[in-house]
Amino acid sequence: MTGCTSKSKDRSPDWALNTAAVERMQTRPTFAAGSETEADALQRFNAFYEEYTYDAIKAGVRGLYAEDAWFGDPFHIVEGIDEIEHYFLVMAEPVERCTFTVDSVQRSGDEYFARWTMELESKAAKGELIKTIGISHVKFNQDGKIIFQQDYWDSSAMLDRLPIVGYWTRLVKDRIEKGLKK
Repeated sequence: MTGCTSKSKDRSPDWALNTAAVERMQTRPTFAAGSETEADALQRFNAFYEEYTYDAIKAGVRGLYAEDAWFGDPFHIVEGIDEIEHYFLVMAEPVERCTFTVDSVQRSGDEYFARWTMELESKAAKGELIKTIGISHVKFNQDGKIIFQQDYWDSSAMLDRLPIVGYWTRLVKDRIEKGLKK
């Protein structure tokens, strides 16, 4: 019973790290809009995420991300290519199939915002297709490698389908929905 009532460790990402990373990237030079480097960088981004597998990660992560890159998503924040590669490989372990389709890319100054659709089949939720949308906020260095990426997406789309955890996330969503109907 005490596990349900005691305070647990806050496991959400430290968003001050995001703010610091954004500030650091502002001073980094990048390539010109419309350049061949830009076209190549965006093509590598799309290709890398088309099939999110262990082999694809091993083959492409170091060609896409800079040595000192920063990556954040709803679950974790990692810095440096070694940590990014490790995190991606761990996240790919339970995956049976995962694809990201980049639906659109917008540029604002020297930052990019890619809207994507993820389709995931996981060993943890056998036989269920998990589909969600998200946005990646990305900045590239002058060589066309990612130095900053923050992904925003509804992680509950995945959590809803997990045993035990899914019950609780669905319960919270149902209570919010009932509250909105009052």
